[in-house]
Amino acid sequence: MKIVYKNWEPDQGLEDAQEKIYTTVSGLAAQAEQIRARNIERGNEATKYALTKEGEPLAYVTSYEYRDDTNRVGIGYPWSMEDCPTEAKEKIFNELMEHLKAKDDVGEIRTSVVLASKIKDEMVEFFEKNGFTEVERGFRYTTDLDVVETSKSKITGQAESLTGRVATEEDIDVLYEVSMADDFTKGAFPNEEAWRAYFKDRVLKDGHAVIVFDGDKAVAASAPLRYKPDGIFLSGDEERIIMRFTSIRTGYSDLWHRLVVEVAKECKSAGWTDIPIRVGYGYTASGPSAIGLAQLKPEIEAYDIGFAFKKE
Repeated sequence: MKIVYKNWEPDQGLEDAQEKIYTTVSGLAAQAEQIRARNIERGNEATKYALTKEGEPLAYVTSYEYRDDTNRVGIGYPWSMEDCPTEAKEKIFNELMEHLKAKDDVGEIRTSVVLASKIKDEMVEFFEKNGFTEVERGFRYTTDLDVVETSKSKITGQAESLTGRVATEEDIDVLYEVSMADDFTKGAFPNEEAWRAYFKDRVLKDGHAVIVFDGDKAVAASAPLRYKPDGIFLSGDEERIIMRFTSIRTGYSDLWHRLVVEVAKECKSAGWTDIPIRVGYGYTASGPSAIGLAQLKPEIEAYDIGFAFKKE
């Protein structure tokens, strides 16, 4: 088989190839437009592809930098179609690994295996064979909130004096500004253009976004969304309402309860009282106790396994 190897380039349709490979092999969802935005930010050398001479997708692997002060970088699994030769898959992975190891400021290369992937066992075996060792696991704690009961939940403290309202198409600047003021969410999209497109073309198009204000200052925002299980954002086999994004201005960390109440009020107004709101948070831990507790408690879900490769 004649194989063509390429690095990422925009306007070549490579994001569509990447989406096709990932969704086919993992069984999980991906969107080409989000892939494109990420790849542009990461640069041409961060993602490699193997294609047939006709341009059909065979395999890809991507890498990323951490937005912190550590000496870590990340690499993904070399996702490959069933007809991709093993040597092609290994070639693009090994070349990208060598590229990362050659960086003077890199001391550790991280990766993770999402446990919802159809090939999770194969992925774990691949990384262990290539010198990676497990360092942590990702978990999610979740619970379901009744819409009507939550909408009537009593607010106390600082949050009681705040006001809330439904966002309109005129609020893109407000939503962007409060999201940038949240240290946890500001890095969710690679640039301002991607953020604004998200709010305009998805959040506000679907409606139901809410904003909480302290006087004239927006301090929190979110948007409920009826969502079917996909194995990534929602597990299980029943539809739930999720908070599609949660932005809370730094310094207002006590406002989450108020924000959820505003979301519940909007769900009630929309007539979404037939299913609960699924809320939760993620954390990382290591060791047998963390793994075992997740197996005992249905509200704790093991999400992924983190691996590390240490440079010598």
